[in-house]
Amino acid sequence: MTENELNLLHRYLDGVISPDEFEALEELLRANAEARATLRSLATIDAKWQQLASDAATPWPKHSADETNLADRQAPASLKLTPLWLAVTTIALVVAALGWFRESDETPSETERGIARVIRIEGEGTAGEDRIVVDGTELFAGEDLAMQQGLIELAFRETGVHVVATAPLRMKLDSNQRVSLHEGQVKLVVPPQGVGFVVDTVQRKFVDLGTSFVVTAGAKGSEVLVLDGQISVDDHDGKSVDLMHEGEFARFDRTGKVKRRMPSRLSLALPELSLKATKPSGNSLHGIVLGYANPIAKGRLAEDVIGRELLPLIQSNFRDRDCLEKFHQGEPLSFRGISGAFHEFPDRTGLAPYFREGGWMAWYHGQVLPPRPGRYRFWGYADNHLLVAVDGKPVFEGSRRDSSFRELGIPRTDNPALPCLIARAGFACSEWIEMNGDSVQLDFLFGDVGGNLTSGLLLVEREGENYEETFWGQPKWPLFLTEAPSAEETAEFERLVNHLEQKTMGSFSIAEDAIWKVLNTPKLD
Repeated sequence: MTENELNLLHRYLDGVISPDEFEALEELLRANAEARATLRSLATIDAKWQQLASDAATPWPKHSADETNLADRQAPASLKLTPLWLAVTTIALVVAALGWFRESDETPSETERGIARVIRIEGEGTAGEDRIVVDGTELFAGEDLAMQQGLIELAFRETGVHVVATAPLRMKLDSNQRVSLHEGQVKLVVPPQGVGFVVDTVQRKFVDLGTSFVVTAGAKGSEVLVLDGQISVDDHDGKSVDLMHEGEFARFDRTGKVKRRMPSRLSLALPELSLKATKPSGNSLHGIVLGYANPIAKGRLAEDVIGRELLPLIQSNFRDRDCLEKFHQGEPLSFRGISGAFHEFPDRTGLAPYFREGGWMAWYHGQVLPPRPGRYRFWGYADNHLLVAVDGKPVFEGSRRDSSFRELGIPRTDNPALPCLIARAGFACSEWIEMNGDSVQLDFLFGDVGGNLTSGLLLVEREGENYEETFWGQPKWPLFLTEAPSAEETAEFERLVNHLEQKTMGSFSIAEDAIWKVLNTPKLD
């Protein structure tokens, strides 16, 4: 490998890689076996432990009961791991708190480590010769994992591959790079160092090329759904039969014959709600939609121009509005939540005609009252831009990696165990925000870098609330709303939820007791 290629690997592991460098890294890992092996070597969980341990002045202490409860409060029960391939600082804070690393008084000889470790299990499971599986169980090469009911979440050490599986389950852990699925359903999130990971079924084997995908296997055959990236579908003679990309679904009968295949992009298939987006009432959170009236320089089309030009607005706590003068505006907006696709949003809000390749941005602003005092945090994602600010301070950023908002350094935790159409990192999550019952200024920015393929979801969680969970373990946090939806709007939300649960294993809820009340929403211009 060249020095530049090695530097690329190190920049990735250090969490400072740029979007262009990340694309180059993905291409390198697909084409270069040595690069994949080197990254696996550099990024093993044990190597990271040694690095973090050498940097720490004192060893990690055992958690007291109070500390354990605090860790549980800071991370929902359905999320027990921040994967290896996130930034090292995130690993140090989250993973250490949740028990990935060896306790301080254990020696290597006291802890025999396998190729994977169970993060959580809901239900009864066995590994090998009837060994009972619990949270933290080490799993070894060659072991069979079995469950009659429930769910299990695990992570592979060397590759960083993250797996969530549902019962009835029969799966063999062949190696760091391969599992054989005989029965059950598994969702995998594969980071760059895990490229080449194989899920083998009786009918076909599915080889990861840097992606997130779901495989189902049973007596009648197998199915595969690609959530992100691409996979290679191979036969058992070692021949690559075909490539499948984001949104494609295929079903194979018991002989391996393709019974059904649907080529499409999941983001394109995501429903777009026909909720009214304009003509705000006195109870609405008001907003504006911005775009470029004229073409921008061709050399800037590869950049996130609109996001970058709105950074002064964000950095001034939404006071300096001089940067708005260069934009063309649509009709006044009424906030109806951020959920589903927004492909036709510029047309529905009067922004069109505008320069589509330059992107668009919606800004909502007003004084709102939380439903109750307490601690809240935001969950969600967007293609491309999503930012929330409280009293002028940005507190949540759920954008894609090509958004200029990522430069603001807003604290963010990514959760790949939770399904997400547009980011390998899964749902983004903010830190907890204290609300004492007084009103706060809220600002939302949501939009697209360029073109019309836009989607997003913004949810809110209140600490201490119990939420229904999907069978993948995602709590159905409420959609963030500032007005109670009408009967027609509720029906549309329900159709979107049904689509998410059936197609992507994601979900949300509509809760009237979680609606934030608008007190004042000044005119934006």
